[in-house]
Amino acid sequence: MRLNSKVIRCIPDYKEGYGMNILKTTVVLTLAGLISACGSTSKPTTLAEVNNYSGSFAEHRSYALNLMEAAKLGGAKDVELKDGDSVIDLAGSNASFGFVDSLTSGGSLLTAGLSGLAGGLLTPDSDAKYNTVIALIDVTTTPKNVDVGAIARKAMLEKVSVFLTSSIGAPDSAGKFSLYNNASDPNDLSDNGRYASVWTDSTTAVTCDDYSSRYYDEAVQYGLDINKKAVSDYEEKFFSGNCGLRLYGIKVEDIVAAKKLPWLDEGKEYLVVTATFGGSNVSLNHLSKQVIPVEGLYLYYTSNGANVGKMKDTVYPYIQAPHGKEMYFIKP
Repeated sequence: MRLNSKVIRCIPDYKEGYGMNILKTTVVLTLAGLISACGSTSKPTTLAEVNNYSGSFAEHRSYALNLMEAAKLGGAKDVELKDGDSVIDLAGSNASFGFVDSLTSGGSLLTAGLSGLAGGLLTPDSDAKYNTVIALIDVTTTPKNVDVGAIARKAMLEKVSVFLTSSIGAPDSAGKFSLYNNASDPNDLSDNGRYASVWTDSTTAVTCDDYSSRYYDEAVQYGLDINKKAVSDYEEKFFSGNCGLRLYGIKVEDIVAAKKLPWLDEGKEYLVVTATFGGSNVSLNHLSKQVIPVEGLYLYYTSNGANVGKMKDTVYPYIQAPHGKEMYFIKP
């Protein structure tokens, strides 16, 4: 059973050609296309009602693809290394678990010959078309009768908040977040909301002005025709004028364990939470090069151009993993 099955498949509603026109007037970049009319509220679900993930680790698939499968995200596939392709830096990597150390240049770990991976993901209605947060929430000791959906969503946002503050050099205490029901109304609050904003407090105002300016300049470099005032209004509405990140279509999936994802602690159970992300006024190029300082948080980046206004320089998808690691879709 999948949690909240009546509402969780409300896929972001946009067409790629349509989205570029939206950018010129709304300036929400990735956001404009991702906002959906789906505003249903999830009902509480206890841990006792959640199924364990039925599959086990597939040795013929990459660890990245196994994680996508556990998160119920379809559309991704592995590629095989061809003659001339190579992983150019495995120094210090935990290759047995499919993780490699990230490079400071970002997105340059693999040779260009792997760029063909991008095309395989751009299938109609593929989950792999969207940048996605994947959070693994430890529920080993969680009581079976509590609203685990609300707990898991908040736990996921706490992890994202720590990452956001860390990525701009702010203390964890500067992080804020909220869940809400309506994609366009951050005041329509709910513990089981399907949308969320994560932002920083006023102590980061000067820093965030700098990040926002760099974000705007980068958008212009990408050839996007955007309205600076609309960007500012958007930041004020959802981030109180500070740094922020928005999430859409938050879903709580099954319980997963080391049987499926061997790097997890044996004997522990983790609830999978996913959300499409975008709409940050901190460039995704910047975020993707930062260290995720918390366990259980993974950011999947699709290939450049797959999402309108995504502004991420990579020609192949990969997963940003905790503690400076990255995961690639390379067939074992």
